[in-house]
Amino acid sequence: MDFDPARWRDRLAQLSSAAEVPGAVLAVLAGGAVHEVATGVLNVDTGAPVSTDSLFQLGSLSKVYTATIVQRLVDAGRTTLDTPVRAILPEFRLSEPAATDAVTVRHLLTHTSGIDGDFFHDTGRGDDCLARYVAACADLPLVHPVGAGTSYSNAAFGVAGRVVEALTGTTWDAALSSVVLAPLGVSHTVTLPEQALRYATAIGHEDGKPVSQWGFPRSIGPAGGVLARAADVLAFVAEHLRDDALAPMREPQAEVPTGWAPQLRGLGWQLYDWAGRTVFGHDGETLGQYAYLRVVPDRRVAAVLLTNGGEPNPLYQALFGEVLGELADVTVPRLTVPAAPPRVDPAPYAGTYRNLVRTVRVEAADGGLRVRSRYASELSPPQERDVTLVPLGDDVFVDTEASPSAWHFRPGARGYDLFQGGRLLPRAT
Repeated sequence: MDFDPARWRDRLAQLSSAAEVPGAVLAVLAGGAVHEVATGVLNVDTGAPVSTDSLFQLGSLSKVYTATIVQRLVDAGRTTLDTPVRAILPEFRLSEPAATDAVTVRHLLTHTSGIDGDFFHDTGRGDDCLARYVAACADLPLVHPVGAGTSYSNAAFGVAGRVVEALTGTTWDAALSSVVLAPLGVSHTVTLPEQALRYATAIGHEDGKPVSQWGFPRSIGPAGGVLARAADVLAFVAEHLRDDALAPMREPQAEVPTGWAPQLRGLGWQLYDWAGRTVFGHDGETLGQYAYLRVVPDRRVAAVLLTNGGEPNPLYQALFGEVLGELADVTVPRLTVPAAPPRVDPAPYAGTYRNLVRTVRVEAADGGLRVRSRYASELSPPQERDVTLVPLGDDVFVDTEASPSAWHFRPGARGYDLFQGGRLLPRAT
């Protein structure tokens, strides 16, 4: 397989500029070799250039690293996937006692615990940060019964990180280094800001300016705290393709009800069906940084894109469509607004839907829906967004934004619940 670095560097620069992405790195695994290109700047204030050795925050790609530690501990006989969390962490509590006893390690890694997940609670920089984070989870509600569905949960991976600490007798950061990174021999993958200072490291951007907070609190590490250069990510992927002991992580565990494209959850991994072809990977988002990873195992091809702001989703769609189309003969699915939407009665979907950090008010409007969404977490001030939804199919709508997303209304206790952005928002009124 030929990879022309000059060609793809120019294409990365062109697409990044169009998407107003300050800096980006693309790395591709093909033909057993890693190919890398970079463009732009790490920080618009300093003008420091991005290189292929630059570190970016991986965001939720970190979850696959945490799941890999757990898989290695399972293989070593230290635990099982179906061990109750309380058997490892007796102090673990949720707001519902029955759920506390029911949650297993598997539930944590497959987003099926029901734990309302966007809990970005800062418990300090000490080595006890995850122990304190788990204690703070005692008040978290559930968005669905344990094992009865799926809803993306950062909090569950915080608990999984603490499980790792209890099983290894060390911090999650140290366990990641000894169990996963050291055997790979990678040199540019870290978890703490003082480690990142040794390297040329990107800062995130919002509205074209550097963000005021560089990264997540340490307590969010197992869910989103890994930083790496792109080649190190592909070394991690190559190990997953090589080592059969890690293959169970790609076995389907739960269906993701996107409403428009087949998607499953494995252990940490997201599993996709692209026109009958198996693809796995994950996305990541931190404070103004975005990461995309897709792997086509039957061709041993993988691509990772690391960015630091702008509107990266169109960049991902176009770039991966071209790179993976050429090197792996796959087509990246693209959600589009239908030119002639089907007719539906929007009235049954009107109401208020709510989870820990988000409130969505839905109103019927001209055969579609109007939505006002309010988001507020410990990491960001309240943000409001108004969008228009048009019908896509049965109980599924699509917004009319530049990068459309699906809104899937699912049967719930009050008629419908809302599944959007991987999260379940139970109906409140």
